[in-house]
Amino acid sequence: MPSREAHIISPITRIRIWYVCLLFITAIFVVRLFYLQVIRHNYYQQAALRGQLKQYEIQPERGTILAYNNGTPTAVVLNQVLYTLYADPKFIKDPSTTAAQVQKVLGGNTSDYETKMKANDRYEILAKKLNRQQHDAITALKLKGVGTQETNYRTYPQGQLAAQVLGFVNDEGVGQYGLEQALNGALQGKPGKLKAITDASGVPLAANKDNINESPVPGKGVVLTLDLGMQQQTEDVLKQQVDDTKAASGSAIIIDAHSGAVKAMANYPTYNPADFSKVSDQSVFTNASVSDAFEVGSVMKVLTAAAALDSGAVAKNTTYYDPSYFRVDDATVRNIEEDGGAGTKSIADILQLSLNTGATWLLM
Repeated sequence: MPSREAHIISPITRIRIWYVCLLFITAIFVVRLFYLQVIRHNYYQQAALRGQLKQYEIQPERGTILAYNNGTPTAVVLNQVLYTLYADPKFIKDPSTTAAQVQKVLGGNTSDYETKMKANDRYEILAKKLNRQQHDAITALKLKGVGTQETNYRTYPQGQLAAQVLGFVNDEGVGQYGLEQALNGALQGKPGKLKAITDASGVPLAANKDNINESPVPGKGVVLTLDLGMQQQTEDVLKQQVDDTKAASGSAIIIDAHSGAVKAMANYPTYNPADFSKVSDQSVFTNASVSDAFEVGSVMKVLTAAAALDSGAVAKNTTYYDPSYFRVDDATVRNIEEDGGAGTKSIADILQLSLNTGATWLLM
């Protein structure tokens, strides 16, 4: 019968067994690391970049719009730097406290801020158009997951002057109505691009060598032929006439007869482009001077007289005998208002009395 001592494993043997096991385990780790770092290197690198590499669009500065004031180009549309406040709910640990701190600076409803801070997405806009003081106050709080973004907004230093001519820019930065829409392509410029490696909070590491930065191209500026003095006076007179006649609306244009340049273009009712969101009747956005159908009526008499004077057919002091009616084919042309009956009339009378017979005589 074999002795009990024959089944005892010697220390050296145990050491060798443990050594083999350790080598085996080490080999497993080496093979696994080789698989992850060499064979699957590209896969995991792309996975990491998907979480850290983000595309950003840099908005260009929109072109300014100028008009003339006593012969000097003066801004009627400019850009103002304001701030958009946003939140990344992933990094906000205590939405209730954070919302209360934001509310102390900006006012508003704390529960609205808190609801957005609990959202499932990574970008929630808390407020727009913060001024510099509000931006500095929020920044000083150092709220994790809350940040501000510099944004250019349109500002209209002349208020509602020439509102329908200018139009406005919506919250997405797209021109609406007027010149802001008609010249949007030239005014808006070309956005820049920034591909940035971000930190754990999603903040771009601007100094990282892997960033790709394409500078934005600013929009082109525009200089109008409008004269601000004429524009203001035209709008004042137009408003007075609309109110006096109890009309629903009115339009007026002043054009330089020598060059064809539009010196004033007014519509009433009007609005302030900076407060376009407060307008309830969107019909006031339309520039009726150029967009609406217009029954010419007696305005045509001015053009007829101008054509007659320009051609030399008559002079400004020319007079004629007005019989108070004319027969043209099967029609009889008469005057609607009191014209004083038949008698000698002048070019000035045709315009001042709005004589249908006078316009007919000019044409003949």
